[in-house]
Amino acid sequence: MKKSLIAAALLGTFAASAFAAPSVTLYGRIDTSLAYTHLNADKAGVDSTDTVSMESGFSTGNRWGLTGTEDIGNAKVGFVLESGFNSDDGASGQDGRLFGREAQVNVSGAYGTLYAGRIASVVSDSGSIGYLGDVSAFPSAFGIVGNQAGSTGSAYARYDNTIAYQTPAFSGLQAAALYSFKADSKKDTTSRENSAAADRYAGAALRYKAGKAAVVLAGDYTLYSNTTYKDQDNGYSVILGGNYDFGVAKVFAKATYFDNQLNYVDSFKLIPDTVALKGWGAELSTAVPAFGGTVLATVGYRDAKDVDNSATKFKRWNAALGYAYAFSKRTSVYAAAGYAQEKADSNGQKPSAAQAGFGLVHKF
Repeated sequence: MKKSLIAAALLGTFAASAFAAPSVTLYGRIDTSLAYTHLNADKAGVDSTDTVSMESGFSTGNRWGLTGTEDIGNAKVGFVLESGFNSDDGASGQDGRLFGREAQVNVSGAYGTLYAGRIASVVSDSGSIGYLGDVSAFPSAFGIVGNQAGSTGSAYARYDNTIAYQTPAFSGLQAAALYSFKADSKKDTTSRENSAAADRYAGAALRYKAGKAAVVLAGDYTLYSNTTYKDQDNGYSVILGGNYDFGVAKVFAKATYFDNQLNYVDSFKLIPDTVALKGWGAELSTAVPAFGGTVLATVGYRDAKDVDNSATKFKRWNAALGYAYAFSKRTSVYAAAGYAQEKADSNGQKPSAAQAGFGLVHKF
């Protein structure tokens, strides 16, 4: 009897040390703003418009989520379930997905972290492994005028059916890679995963952070469906950028090259959906501490052409200025204004927009 009690006590002690109690956290943020937009469509028979509207997620995407971890011996098992929504009307984001921003389970240890599920690309500034927050003062937000993805050939997207891996940081150096067996299961309901009929996607990035500096080299590769895009070559993009904190200002810069890309920002629907682009882009931005908050400024440019018709060229540029002030760690206000224009050399069209907005962000 005594031996049984001793054995049970020893087993309980071992179990308590090897399997720590799991933890689950509820979190989220709400960003609602009022925005004015002057849109010049630059099309025959189409008048310019002036709109005042309530905007959801103007500076940062609205979300709520659950995250949790459990220690199992020398490993840690975790998950992230993150749902996007519109704060102006309550609708779900990401094409109505319940957990459209992220839905993944992960295992981490001394050799890094392995992820599986729906996750934002490493070639983005979102989610658990997005590296491009280090190359721009502006996120993939601020409406038409501030979106840092507008100066690249990438869409900064999220992908279904993804497996990803991220290394630990070694003396400031860290890397991540991912592969999607079928990029969008909601749009593509018929093709098998990892078949030639499905859009597949791969991305990788290398980041170095030391002191006041950060440098990122990232690239992605899209294998387009042989059924949907029968004659389309696979697309790719490469982005090099980083930042340096001078104290009085943190300066960001990035440059990109892309080819055969169907995934790009087209704010004015100037480019047909079936046109793949080849070209380059660049952005310079800064974040300056001022008046108890932060002044943000950016200018971006993209020069591209139709890969099947080099005479068909598209140019895009944008500039924006903003200010953010935090009342606490949870609540902040912001204001931003800017201008964006796209131009098609083939027909001379130059649609543009001037936009200004202010809003409130609350995190929980």
